Amino acid sequence: MCLCLTLTACAGKTPAPTAEPDPQTDPGLQPPRFEGAAETQPKPESRSAFAGTRPAIFDAAWTLLRDKHYDRQLGGVDWNAVRSRYEPMAMGAPDEATFYRVMNEMMGELRQSHLFITGPGDESELGPSLDDPGDASTTGLIGNPGLTVRVVGPGAGVPLVASVRPQSSAARAGIRPGDLITHVGGRPLSGFKPRRAQRPVEERFAVRRLAHAALAGPAGSQVTVTLTDAEGEPQKVVLKRDPPSTAPVQIGNLGPLYPEVSSRQIGNVGYVAFNFFLLEPVLKKVVAAIDQFRQRKVQGLIIDLRGNPGGVAAMAIPLARHLVKQRTPLGTLKHRDHENALVVEQSLDATPYLGPLVILVDESTASTAEIFAAGLQEAGRAKVVGSVTLGQALPSVIEELPGGAILQYVVADFKTPKGVALEGRGVIPDRPVVETRAALQAGQDPTLEAALQLLRRKGV
Repeated sequence: MCLCLTLTACAGKTPAPTAEPDPQTDPGLQPPRFEGAAETQPKPESRSAFAGTRPAIFDAAWTLLRDKHYDRQLGGVDWNAVRSRYEPMAMGAPDEATFYRVMNEMMGELRQSHLFITGPGDESELGPSLDDPGDASTTGLIGNPGLTVRVVGPGAGVPLVASVRPQSSAARAGIRPGDLITHVGGRPLSGFKPRRAQRPVEERFAVRRLAHAALAGPAGSQVTVTLTDAEGEPQKVVLKRDPPSTAPVQIGNLGPLYPEVSSRQIGNVGYVAFNFFLLEPVLKKVVAAIDQFRQRKVQGLIIDLRGNPGGVAAMAIPLARHLVKQRTPLGTLKHRDHENALVVEQSLDATPYLGPLVILVDESTASTAEIFAAGLQEAGRAKVVGSVTLGQALPSVIEELPGGAILQYVVADFKTPKGVALEGRGVIPDRPVVETRAALQAGQDPTLEAALQLLRRKGV
C-alpha cells in the first residue's frame, strides 16, 4: 500500500489499498494477477443489495474521476469511450470480486498510482486463507510472524527473508535472513502475471506486497511458510501471527495502521527509522530522536525510509523543518484549479540538526517518503542511499461511494523543485546499493553499511 493523503479527505471505515503501477511511458495502477487467481471459481453473488448498487457504484466512481481528477483532460483518455467499454463488463461480472477487478481495470486506463476501488464484500486477489486460524484473537488486531520478505539480488532476484524481528514467532522457529521463501500461506511468491509490463522496481514491490498481505492476519492465527535455508534444506514452518507491538491508529479509511519508530546510536552516528508519515504519534517521536542526536553532537544522522509507503503529506514539512537552516522547497503540487508549493520555512521555535544527513530508501519507499527524500536530495541537504524508490508520489484522497465502496484517487500532480516528476521514475539514489543473499546470510545490512561509510567521508 502506498499513501500520500490530505488530512481532510479520509472518511469511512474500510481500508482502500493501492495497486501496482504500469511502467510503460506513464505509470498506471494495475493490481497484478497471480498464478492461481484464474483458477479461483467465482462465488455466486448472494447479496442482492450489492447487485442493486452496481450501477450507482459504477456511475459514482466514473463521475467522480471525471469531475475531480486534477487533470481535466485525464491525460488525453476518452473517458466516455472508456465507460462504454467497461460498463457492460462491470454490470455482467459474475460476482462482487470480479466487479471490482473490472472497475480497477477501467481506472487503470488513466495509468496513475493512488487510484483504486474496493468494497466491503470485495475479496482479496490473494484468495481465501489456506491456513488454520488457530486461536485467532477476537480483538480485531492484525498480527504477523515477524519477518520481512524482499526480492534481493542482481537481475530478477529471488524472494528472501530480509529481516527477522527479535523474539518473534519467526525468530523462535529459527528463520534467518537470507532464507529463500517460496510460499506463504500456500501461495507462491513468484509467477504473478501483471496486466502490463512492469519496471523491475515494481516487480520487486509486487512480491513484497504479496508476501506482506499473506503473512498478515488476525493476531494469534497461524500461517505456513515454505522456505529453503542456508544449507539448502527445504522446510515448511507453521508460524503464529504475533500481536502488534504498537497501538493501532485509524486514519479514515486507511486504518488500522501500526506506526513504529525506532532510534539508536551506531558509533557516533544517529539512526532513526519509522514506517509511516503520520502527525500523531510519529512526528513527535522522530523529532525527539533527532533533537537528542543533535544534543549529543553526532557525526552524522541516518533517516531510514526503507519500507515506508508514505502517509499524511502534512508531516513532511514539519519534519524537514528540524533538518534545514533556511527556506527549502520540497516540490510543487498542481491541483485541478490551482498550484501550491511545499516549502519548509526556517524554524523559529526549534534548533534544527544541521550535520551530515543520509536517507535510506528501497523499492517500498513511496509517496510522501519519496517527496521528502527527493526534496532534501535536490536541496543538497541529504544524500540518498539504497535502491530506486517505487515512483508513486501523487497525492490522493479517499471517498466512500454507494454500497460501502471506497475509492482512492489522485488530486494533484507533483514535481520536485527542479521540475522532476517522481511518478513512474522514483528517487534515484546518490549511492545505489545492490543487496545479495550472501550478505543477508552473514547478518549484514549493505545499505546501512554504505550509509555509514559515506558519513565517514568529509564533505557529505
